[in-house]
Amino acid sequence: MKNSLCIGLLLAVVTLIYGNTLRSEFTMDDGIYVLRNAQVTQASVRALFAPNKISNVFRPVTFASFALNWRLGGARPFGFHLFNLILHAGVTWLLFLLLDALLGPSPQAKVVAFAAALMFAVHPLHTEAVSSVVGRAELLAAAFLFAAWILHLNDQQIPALICFVLALLSKESAVIFLPLVLVGDYARGKWKPRLRYAVIAGVTLAYLGMLWKAQGGRFGQISISQLDNPLAVIPAQWRILNALRVAWKYAALHFYPAKLSCDYSFNTIPIYLDWRHTLPALLGAMAAVAVWIWAVWKRRSGLILAGGIYLVGFAVTANILMPTGTIMGERLAYLPSAGFCLLAALGWNWLRGRQRIVALTALTAVVAAFGMRTMVRNRDWQDNLNLYSAAVRVSPGSAKMHNNLGGEYMAAVQWDLAASEYETALRINPDYPDVLSAYGLLEVWRGHSDVAGHMMERALNMSRRDNPNYDFMAVNYAALLMQTDHIDGALNVLNSEITESPSYSRAWSNRAVIHYKQGQTAPARTDAEKALQLDPANTQAQNLLRALSTPASPKAKE
Repeated sequence: MKNSLCIGLLLAVVTLIYGNTLRSEFTMDDGIYVLRNAQVTQASVRALFAPNKISNVFRPVTFASFALNWRLGGARPFGFHLFNLILHAGVTWLLFLLLDALLGPSPQAKVVAFAAALMFAVHPLHTEAVSSVVGRAELLAAAFLFAAWILHLNDQQIPALICFVLALLSKESAVIFLPLVLVGDYARGKWKPRLRYAVIAGVTLAYLGMLWKAQGGRFGQISISQLDNPLAVIPAQWRILNALRVAWKYAALHFYPAKLSCDYSFNTIPIYLDWRHTLPALLGAMAAVAVWIWAVWKRRSGLILAGGIYLVGFAVTANILMPTGTIMGERLAYLPSAGFCLLAALGWNWLRGRQRIVALTALTAVVAAFGMRTMVRNRDWQDNLNLYSAAVRVSPGSAKMHNNLGGEYMAAVQWDLAASEYETALRINPDYPDVLSAYGLLEVWRGHSDVAGHMMERALNMSRRDNPNYDFMAVNYAALLMQTDHIDGALNVLNSEITESPSYSRAWSNRAVIHYKQGQTAPARTDAEKALQLDPANTQAQNLLRALSTPASPKAKE
């Protein structure tokens, strides 16, 4: 098959399999990183080259692509999903070209490269990276890394370095480029001048230094919650051993992606602090690495590449070198799965050499099964209600997903269903402030102000400012205090909130309401105008300013 035909088929398959994502809404973290992210909605070069305020991630290229989508289509999700689909098609195309170059010029190598890229195109484990708008970081990093690798093989050093830098600025995990090219050059038996490797190492170190400084003298999030990553709060030796158990879960999902989830947070994956549960994972990992070392020793180039891409791809996200922001995420398998797909293609090619018809039938069946599973899984990402409902079915131990599903039921005014989800979340994690706050808000709507007050106060007291929902919780509690005539308490909460988070519009408008009720028209107007300056869509502030403009406004007590 000619390259043009192979590429055309791959792009057609991606379009067919992921076409139904174009009907999807924004889901899950899209609100934080797109809809409520000033780096996207009010983009500037200075803002893009600063860490994200919520997660501390430094990804200017990724956020710039979101900003471009926002500029072209506003808050309509279609353009964002179309961009992701095109990117996945591009990554698949680049992977085919890369493997074709790495495996050699023989027709057999091209067949293996095509089979690997075809499986990569349809693998259900990639759904999160493609169907979720914020999964774009994985797509961009993989695309630029594969492009940089191809350019490196073609001795185009400057363009390769440019693509490498763009990959780094898309996602931090792109620091794996040097190990990847070393594995590739060893597998091919064609080394480049040492200076080239030194330059790549230098760029990597320079980036790490810049990232360290930009993120405030650390790598990654300022703090990692036990909810998101239980491995972050246990001793290093047990973290590593449990991370190896998680690694085998990734491997299982590559082979059999029947049950997929958007969340694996507390308490979805059991954590063990004993050898009985962790030793098998360690022995299995040692055996897998030993097989790869044997392949390196015997110079089995295909196996070297497959194992190298898989192992190196997970190196910085597997919680082994250092704890990351999550215990497990299917999006993190996007680039490493290229190694798995290559391994599967090598096994298929071995079978093809012995039973051609059987091999072709098997490949067709696998691609069809994976493709159908992916199309079905894409529908889970259509909106948050579908996504969270699917997650609690697959991960019933996830307190976060039960909380999120409860929020969707609240929005749909299905209060009994919402309460049931919140109660389930609290049974899993009794000290989950986000659930307590949301459940408290639900109790306010039900007319149970006393119960709500206890829940919301407890939620606020156990929360820290790095909680993305802290501002929301604080202002909701203040609103309840206002509603129950605890004006001084409400003012104390709002004054503290405005001091610590002066850009949160609702805090200003709520305080404006208190000033208005107390007859203090000048402070009320000032706070309302500030609220509108921060958020022109703040209806509370708009209504208050209209009231202040009428003759019925109370006389100032100045």
